[in-house]
Amino acid sequence: MTAADGHNSLTEQERQALWGHHVQKRVKIIRRLEEIKAEEKKLKADAKNDGISEKELKDFLDCMLTDDPQKKVDQFNMLKRNRIRLGLIIDDRKADLLADRVTNEQMIFAAGVEAGLAALDRVSRYSGGSSEDKTWLAGWDDGQRIARENLQSAMEKKLRERSKEEPPATEDPFEASGEFDPFAVAPSSSKFN
Repeated sequence: MTAADGHNSLTEQERQALWGHHVQKRVKIIRRLEEIKAEEKKLKADAKNDGISEKELKDFLDCMLTDDPQKKVDQFNMLKRNRIRLGLIIDDRKADLLADRVTNEQMIFAAGVEAGLAALDRVSRYSGGSSEDKTWLAGWDDGQRIARENLQSAMEKKLRERSKEEPPATEDPFEASGEFDPFAVAPSSSKFN
């Protein structure tokens, strides 16, 4: 094949070099994807060990991060189930008509808490400065506070559960009766006298 063939002015070796260049770029992406998939697999196992349902987690992520209109159809029900499960709102799904219902303000606040817990962007879908926006932002701040104040202790508890260890002792194990003498000499042994 010569440079005059077709509209391509590249030589055979130039075309091969260009092909190799694109293959190398794709190989790098494939390897990064493999690393990401391995990390995702580890995160799924960690979530499972922590008692988090993979289906619930996947549903939440799909609804929060997708623009697919079909998935948006079920978003309200999924979000409500998630907020009930997290204890952010009361479960009114099987209540009678006269029972207390979740108010719009409670749902907006819960949505903010949920976004704060998930560390999503601190931007509500409501008009800036509106009461709904302020409620959502207050919820987001609360979600961040909950995560900040409770994540480490939750992770430590789960780690202890997995390793079947006792919680660290808060007392000094060497203190006998309240009178602790750090310079006390151990009883002598006849072997060394």
